[in-house]
Amino acid sequence: MIKTIYKIFTAMLCIAMLPLTVGSSASAAAADNCQTEISKARKPRPSGALNQDGTYTKFDYSNMPDPKETIFACVNNQFLATDVPVQTENGFSLIPMRALLEALGADIAWDGDSRTVTVKLQGKTIVLQVDRPDASVNGRTVELDVPARMKDGRVLIPTRFVSEQLGSAVVWQPKNKAIMIYKPLQAEVTAQAVQTKTLGTDDYKYGNYFSTAKRFLLHKKNRVVLVEDMGDNGLRVQEFTPAFEKIEEKMISKELPLLGGIHLGEDGCYYVVYGQPNMEESPTKTVYFIVKYDDSWTKAGQIDISDVYVTDPFHAGNVTMDSHNGKLAVYSTRQRYLTPKDGLRHQSNITFLADMKSMTLLYKGAEWPRNHVSHSFAAYVRFDGDKIIYADHGDAYPRSVVLQVEQRDRIVSELDILKFPGKIGDNYTGAHVGGLEVAKDNYLVAGSSVSLTEQYGASKTKNVYLGVVPKGAKDAKEINVVWLTDHAVDSGVDIEETHLVKLNDDKFVLLWKESGNNEGLFYAVVDGSGKQLYRPSALQGVPSPGHIDPLVSGDSIIWYQSDSRSSNEQDTTMLYKLQID
Repeated sequence: MIKTIYKIFTAMLCIAMLPLTVGSSASAAAADNCQTEISKARKPRPSGALNQDGTYTKFDYSNMPDPKETIFACVNNQFLATDVPVQTENGFSLIPMRALLEALGADIAWDGDSRTVTVKLQGKTIVLQVDRPDASVNGRTVELDVPARMKDGRVLIPTRFVSEQLGSAVVWQPKNKAIMIYKPLQAEVTAQAVQTKTLGTDDYKYGNYFSTAKRFLLHKKNRVVLVEDMGDNGLRVQEFTPAFEKIEEKMISKELPLLGGIHLGEDGCYYVVYGQPNMEESPTKTVYFIVKYDDSWTKAGQIDISDVYVTDPFHAGNVTMDSHNGKLAVYSTRQRYLTPKDGLRHQSNITFLADMKSMTLLYKGAEWPRNHVSHSFAAYVRFDGDKIIYADHGDAYPRSVVLQVEQRDRIVSELDILKFPGKIGDNYTGAHVGGLEVAKDNYLVAGSSVSLTEQYGASKTKNVYLGVVPKGAKDAKEINVVWLTDHAVDSGVDIEETHLVKLNDDKFVLLWKESGNNEGLFYAVVDGSGKQLYRPSALQGVPSPGHIDPLVSGDSIIWYQSDSRSSNEQDTTMLYKLQID
């Protein structure tokens, strides 16, 4: 059996594999973000109010706690609203009984005569009596660090003792003065507070088209590296131990104003793609740099790229990169030169191939790449031996989720996974592409889409798909599209954020975030043929990765959550680890 373990900041909190009944609680405010609600609660109170007769009434807060010093609590990242504030006694927190226990889904019985509370959840019974120094857990007497107390007509119970006895995990954020409580989930998940500062992670923006990432989580030897785009200030590089203890931080100047993407090559070097606008359509102006950095982030080489028919690099799309046998593939989107025929600057894909050792350009897509897609609203690339595999979110030519295979400098296969109704170049497709991976016998493409046959263009409801393309397939009829969700078109469930994560050649994890009538993060596990190993399950209360590729460590995937609106960035970065057996 998986045990629940807790050590503040330095150890993982393994939340046991237990069934969870998902439900709302009147005591748990349905906050979109715990830290947002905490920030609101800490705002200065108004000093008074102007009356209708012109007089001014000054408010007296002398009997109320200072909001800057108040301890707040969140359960599964939902702010816990209480009418009596959290108290502390001898270094231990006491929390209003009913608010916490209802949020945890426990049954509560209160005996006012004896001032005793009986709590039941998942086969465990806890009995506490106000001011009594011990409690009963399934009939066994357990000594308490602090007893339950009565304050302002409310019973306050010891937060950590009750939460952990009911199978939840507790993380204390001292600088943020917040208690983070995590209910038992349907998978082994890790929650860890990381002492660092990061950009906010609510950054996944994919409407009609995708966008470039600003955060990159990389694993190198015995280190974890987090790189963030800090705008004009450059790249912030933070290095951690495998236990996510911070080693060092440095700033790297950007070679051009725009960051496209970052890739850790098989040679152990970092490859960064930069860009700058070229609205003057100059064939001699450098529009892209591919810069190579060594292990210490010292510049080790650079490729200057010009004359590629680009006015705006990375326009209306993303950047992905891969490397194999000394070759680097960079795949992205761009805005093209003005087309005289219609007076428009159109959008399409663009491809670069480079020799990693000599840092020389082997191929640039220029005006008409051999794998041309326009519009391409998301672009993915992976190597499969000597083949290069491309997946695009196409809107016009073709108007489909399309997969192409390149071998020996030519496209040998082009297959439509999903074909979209509607007008060529309409911009709207109702779909997203969230990842491309290579399995042993197939190519996998994941994303979400509205129904292509029912109420197309009218319903915003999306479902998660997995396109399974056999290697060597010559016809789209050989493709198997697996739908992992089955939301009705009138359900109102929207799915914008999707991730496809490869654990090995025959095990893949899909993560997606649902909003609307079915809020939350979900995951499923499939093999290389698209067969479901773990059916879709909710990770209630766990935030999504946002616009970052989750880190793979063995059979686990890792991501983090941070709220840029929090005033205590050093204390509010939470790390999550999903263990897949």
